[in-house]
Amino acid sequence: MQTKNLTVTEMGETGKGLAILARLSEVDHDGETYEKGAFSWKGGEQWCALIHHHDRYQMPFGKARIYEDGDIAYAELHLNLDTQAGRDWHKALLFDISTGKSVQEYSYGFDVVDADFQVRGDSRVRVLKRLDVHEVSTVLRGAGRNTGTVSMKELKDAAFAPLIGSLGELAEALKGDPQSLTATGRKQLEQIHAQLGAVLVPGDPDAEAKALAAIDNEMAHHLTRNARIKMGL
Repeated sequence: MQTKNLTVTEMGETGKGLAILARLSEVDHDGETYEKGAFSWKGGEQWCALIHHHDRYQMPFGKARIYEDGDIAYAELHLNLDTQAGRDWHKALLFDISTGKSVQEYSYGFDVVDADFQVRGDSRVRVLKRLDVHEVSTVLRGAGRNTGTVSMKELKDAAFAPLIGSLGELAEALKGDPQSLTATGRKQLEQIHAQLGAVLVPGDPDAEAKALAAIDNEMAHHLTRNARIKMGL
């Protein structure tokens, strides 16, 4: 088994996170690069265990889904918060990402299924064509280049669409029965409005109102679209 390193980029409160395994077109510190599909040749994705320091005798503290998107190979992390190890690593990663520059790195273990060599300039580079990923591990230092934190602007629209859909469904339900929203539910919506406003327009005293208006517009659009579908338009 061979190993390479990566950097955790995101970690949420529910134990789900994201890490970059590799930028496929770049040559890493090991003098290796990747052919597109090197990670996704098994039906588009692979699953593997999350362990510490490649120690396969320890109980995994979660699992990871390995997939490619464009020129980047990702590991979607799922920590098992029902275990003590999962909770401990979750706290450690949240602290690392939220405090100063992130320093915690990960490594993944794999077998090479198919590879070739190319001459690029004065260097002989190994091109990894197919990898069988066994595990993702917590380590100290990585081999990959440019595997830093993913910025929020790089998040996919797919992560935002379910929120809009849910808000649209809520709006449709309230339209039929406005009294069905409890005081707790109303307070939660107000908190969402305030937090979105603070993010979208930092320091703007009207940020909450603008965020509320934007959400109202999206909900109205969702309701209109649903109405047209029902009418066959």
